[in-house]
Amino acid sequence: MRYGDTRRTPAVAPKGREAPAGGEAPAGGAGNGGLTPTRKAMLACVAPPQLTSAVPSDAVPKLTDSKHARRSPKSSGLSKRQSRNSTPRPLPPPPPPPPPPPPGGGPARPAGPQLRALHWKKVQPSGKGTLWSSLPKAPPIDEAALRELFTVKAAGGQKPTAAPAGGGAGGSAVKKEQQPALLDVKRSNQIQIALAKFKGRGILAAVLALDETVLKQDDIARLRECSPSAEEVEMLSPFGEDPRLKETVRWGPAESFLLDMAAVPRLSQRLACFLSKLTFEQRKKDAEAQVEAINKAVQCLRGSKTLPLLLALVLQVGNALNAGTPRGAAAGFTSEALGKLAETKSTVSDARPAQTSLLHYVARVAPAESSKQLRLELRDLEEAATLSSAGVAEELDGLCKELDALGSELSSPEYGGKGDGFVAALGSWRGAAAKKVEALRARVEGMLSGLQQLHAYWGEAYVASEAEALLSRVHSFAASFGKACRDNEREDHMRKKRAEAKAAAAKRAQAKGPSRPSQAGAAKPAARAQPAARSAMGNIQMSLKRGEFEDMKKLQSELQTKIQSRRTYTAGAHGGR
Repeated sequence: MRYGDTRRTPAVAPKGREAPAGGEAPAGGAGNGGLTPTRKAMLACVAPPQLTSAVPSDAVPKLTDSKHARRSPKSSGLSKRQSRNSTPRPLPPPPPPPPPPPPGGGPARPAGPQLRALHWKKVQPSGKGTLWSSLPKAPPIDEAALRELFTVKAAGGQKPTAAPAGGGAGGSAVKKEQQPALLDVKRSNQIQIALAKFKGRGILAAVLALDETVLKQDDIARLRECSPSAEEVEMLSPFGEDPRLKETVRWGPAESFLLDMAAVPRLSQRLACFLSKLTFEQRKKDAEAQVEAINKAVQCLRGSKTLPLLLALVLQVGNALNAGTPRGAAAGFTSEALGKLAETKSTVSDARPAQTSLLHYVARVAPAESSKQLRLELRDLEEAATLSSAGVAEELDGLCKELDALGSELSSPEYGGKGDGFVAALGSWRGAAAKKVEALRARVEGMLSGLQQLHAYWGEAYVASEAEALLSRVHSFAASFGKACRDNEREDHMRKKRAEAKAAAAKRAQAKGPSRPSQAGAAKPAARAQPAARSAMGNIQMSLKRGEFEDMKKLQSELQTKIQSRRTYTAGAHGGR
C-alpha cells in the first residue's frame, strides 16, 4: 500500500483478542501487539469520514442469508473464468411484427421466401345464420414461427430471393418454379403421359373435326380419361378469359390441354358418339358370328341321325332300371338326365370286381362307329356351346341405344361452330348404321325363334336366360360318350392281351411236361411264390393303366396281406429253431 492512501486497513488482532470497534488499532507499545514504526506511521494516516445510510439496519440483508448471499468461486468449486462463462447471455430481441394488411382486401403476402400453400376452395360470402358468419374469435398465432415452419426451400439449398419490382406480369415476385400449381402431381403426370402418346398430333383440331386418321380407338379411351371435370373447367375458365393470369401460376402442357378441351362443346358426349362409330363394325361382326354359330348348332341337332338312336337307347335302359317305380315307363326325358349317366355307377361283386358307369354300358351296347358318326354330325355344336344368346341380345340393345343417343346429340344446337365437324362426320353415318342394326335385329329374332322351336322339339320349357343350356348339355354328352367308347376299346384290348398271355403260359407249361421229383422240391414253394408275386404286381399295373383305381387298391391290400403273413410264418419258423 502507498502512503497517503485514504483507505484504511483493518487492524489484525492477535489470537485470543478481538479487534477494537471501528477497525482502529489500539495505541500503545509492546502491550498493544508490538507495532513497528512503519505500522505506526500507517495508522497515523487520517481516515475519510464514514458514510451513513438512512436505511434501518434490520432492512439490509445480512451476508449470511443464503437467499441473498453470493457464492464465491472457491465455495462452488469453479474458477473465476468458469464463473464468468456461466452467466446467462441476454436473449435476442423478438422479430418485428408483420406489415399491416392493405385496406379493403385480405392479408397481403409477406415479403421474403415463398410459403407453402394450403389448397382449399373458398366459400362465397352469404347472409347471416351460416357457420362462417357466427364463428368465434380465433386465438392469436405466432406468424413468425408459422413462416419458419412452412417456408418453401429452394432447389439446391439456395434461399429463394425476390425478383426485382415490376419484373413480371402483375408484379409477381416469385420464381416460375415456386409459383402455385393448379393440378396435383398425379393428375398432371396422367395427362402428360397421354399427350406423349399423340406425338405432337393436333389433338384439338382432330377432336373438333372427329378425324379418323388421327384419332383411333385407343386415343378416344385416353382422351375420355383425361377430359376436364366440371371442377377443373370452373377453375380454368378465368385463365381463358385473361391469358395474363397464366404467368401467376405454374402453367404447363397439362393445364394447356385441359383449357383447350374445356373449350370443345359437349366433349364427353362427342367422344362417346365417336367411339360408337369406331367400334360399330367390329361389334356388329362379332354379334353376327355368334348368331350364325347358334343357328348352325340348332340345325345340326335337328338333322342328326345318330343322336336320336342314342337317346332311344338311353330311354330303354332308364325304363329298365326304373321299372316298377314312378319314374318308369317314361316316354322321354329332359336333357339334364344326360349328365347323370356317368354318375350312375355299377355294383361291385366277386364276379365283376371292376366298377363301371351307366354311360360306359350305353357306349358298349351302342352300334359300332356311333361315336365317330355322332362327332361328325355335331361338329358345329362345339363353338355354340360356349356362347350366350342373352349376350347377343344385350349387344344388339346396346347398339340401338347408342344410335338413339347419337340422334339426340345431332339435334343439339351447340354443335356446328367453326371447325366443328360433328354433324358432318356422324350425321350420314348414323343412317347407314341404323339399317345395319335393323338387319342384325332380324337375324337375332330368327335365332331366338330357332331356340324356342328346338326346346319344343325336345319337349322342354324355354327359358330366355338359359336358351343355350340345351346345346351345352348335348355337347357334354357327345364328348363323354366318345370318351366312354375309347375306354371300352382300351379295356377290350387289355382283356385280349391278358387272354393271349394266359394261353401262351398254358402252352409253355404243357410243353415242359410233368416235373420230376428232386432235391429241389423243398424250394418249390418259394419258386411258386415268385410268379404269384409277379402276377399280383402285373395285375396292379394293368389296373393302373386301365384307370381302375378301386381294383388297384384291392390288389395292393391283398398283396400286402400275403407278404405280412409270409413274414410272420418265416419269423415263427426261425424262432422254432
